[in-house]
Amino acid sequence: MKTLDVDFVTQWLGRAYFHELSTFGALSEDSVRFLLCGGRLLQLHRGDLLYRAGDPAAEFYVVLHGDLSFYKQSEGQDVLTRHFQRGELLGFDGMIGLHARSGTAVAGEDVVVLEIGSALFFDLHTLFPADFGLMMINLSRELSREIALLENVIGQSIGWQSPQDETTSSD
Repeated sequence: MKTLDVDFVTQWLGRAYFHELSTFGALSEDSVRFLLCGGRLLQLHRGDLLYRAGDPAAEFYVVLHGDLSFYKQSEGQDVLTRHFQRGELLGFDGMIGLHARSGTAVAGEDVVVLEIGSALFFDLHTLFPADFGLMMINLSRELSREIALLENVIGQSIGWQSPQDETTSSD
């Protein structure tokens, strides 16, 4: 894992690139720059570990480029549950919920992420309150998408049952 320079990443991806990502959508140029400069820009190569299940969750990550594979423990084995790609974030739930990492994140290919720690997140709230509110809406949308995805997976694994099935069986 290597730390990258903000100016290098900004030139490489372009300033407009960050506003295309759902996490930063509608945020001011100043607040995005604040996060990029205050966070850590990390480059991982395929197979590099970002974090392991059980690690403390004092930060979350925004995938800027590439792919992160996420694994959960099941019956003593790591099971790939999903890929996080450009614009997606991971680890936010652990940081906000104050619990340890629930899984292991590994670079599925070369990837660049922005690490946003809890202190930087608080500073965003203090220095850019309107942008913080927008970012919370963006993060809430992302969590909502995650919940919907999980509901679909659960529904498929147990077999779908419609509300109509419930009402007709109790008559």
